[in-house]
Amino acid sequence: MFKRCSAGPAGFYGMFVAGGMAVLAAALTPLPARAAMQFCNRTPHAIEAALGFREGDAWSSQGWWRLDPGQCAIVFGQPLTRRYYFDYALALAPPKKGQPAYTWEGKYMFCIDTKPFRIKGDTDCEARGYQTEGFQQIDVGEGTHDYRLSFRDK
Repeated sequence: MFKRCSAGPAGFYGMFVAGGMAVLAAALTPLPARAAMQFCNRTPHAIEAALGFREGDAWSSQGWWRLDPGQCAIVFGQPLTRRYYFDYALALAPPKKGQPAYTWEGKYMFCIDTKPFRIKGDTDCEARGYQTEGFQQIDVGEGTHDYRLSFRDK
């Protein structure tokens, strides 16, 4: 047999409000900072992106992150310790039929591969079985520990 709650409607609503406030308080509690480099795709087409960075005394590059429209990915999951990082990305489809696909590239040369890669060193790429590609410089600023880069149509 069920026992009848003696709290009545006012007690029920009070529990409902208290429960709602607890959920709201949990939602508004700040999470610990997650320091990282994040790439976001703000274009209408899928892209693949790569990251270049200084690792100890050598340059390194890493890729590919496939980002669908509106998607973000953490590409460097540690606190940023340098002011400059580098990116390269290409759209997987042309913006219009008959036009080349967009690329986000620059003058800083790093090694890349056609498959997922993590490459230490930025010289002699072809001799080591890789390709050389120009990356753009990202200035995250001094003392920045996390950064979000958004790729947009040109």
